[in-house]
Amino acid sequence: MHVFLSELFAKYGIPSVLGELLAGVLLGSSVFGIISPNEVLKVLAEIGIILLLFEVGLETDFHRLKDAGFKSFTVAILGVILPLIFGFFCSVLSVSSLF
Repeated sequence: MHVFLSELFAKYGIPSVLGELLAGVLLGSSVFGIISPNEVLKVLAEIGIILLLFEVGLETDFHRLKDAGFKSFTVAILGVILPLIFGFFCSVLSVSSLF
């Protein structure tokens, strides 16, 4: 199923990783429940994440990051800080409504 969705997404110009993620959501306990999480699957997932991050690090080009400039840096920083602030205020509001 993941190969089908991966190829389908790639055919329409969407990154194939999104097709694989969708297949994981569909096959996992969220939708159909065909694959249930266990310890072996959790360890394999952690190894996969480590390998993915390693590969991204190998492909990072600092010259392109530097050329992207101040605007992209600002967008990246705001993309981290604003959700944190919003989440904090949402949690404060939800906790204060409990008391």
